[in-house]
Amino acid sequence: MIRLNNQVHAKVNCGLEGLSRIVGLLKRKRFKVTSVHMEQIENSDFAHLKISIEDSLDMGINQAISQLEKLVDVYEIKKVEAFN
Repeated sequence: MIRLNNQVHAKVNCGLEGLSRIVGLLKRKRFKVTSVHMEQIENSDFAHLKISIEDSLDMGINQAISQLEKLVDVYEIKKVEAFN
């Protein structure tokens, strides 16, 4: 079975509370998160968040995006092309 590492980039509220809600949601929905990187946007209350999710069918990433869009901490989200 081929496993792909899909990456999601998002603009989110800066801080541990928002990060905790985002990672907690992915954990509860049983997504396999392989990396998380969060960096504050200069002179703002927002941050850039990059999350890598391992996915075998390239369908789980779309479900993850759908779930993350529902969170109040997420303002923009997009999928980045898969890589092995």
